[in-house]
Amino acid sequence: MSSTARLDTAKHIAAQALAEWGLLTSTDDDAGNSWLVIRLPQSADASPSVGVPHVVLYVFDPFGDQDEVTVDRAPTGPLDHWCAVSVDSKGVQRPLISRPVRQLGNCVEAIADWLTSPQG
Repeated sequence: MSSTARLDTAKHIAAQALAEWGLLTSTDDDAGNSWLVIRLPQSADASPSVGVPHVVLYVFDPFGDQDEVTVDRAPTGPLDHWCAVSVDSKGVQRPLISRPVRQLGNCVEAIADWLTSPQG
């Protein structure tokens, strides 16, 4: 792996796009899967799992036979999609948006809109 290959991971690509909107990201993982946790800067000191609305973003192949959820590889599969899931202050998860990888901008906009809208 070259030293530039890591820059092409879904994590890096999405974090850069989200930073342009002033959104903070951190990486989380479990059981071989990985995802970005996205929140507003003012919630940076709070754990997203404790009453702080946030969004989870990852790459997956909705038509594949594997359940891979990741941000640790490049989003280059022919059917790869970005998937964003909103998590409200009560921990309720809801699908937010899913788009082919070339439409990351649509996902970032939907994430920013959800995070900056009042969560009732």
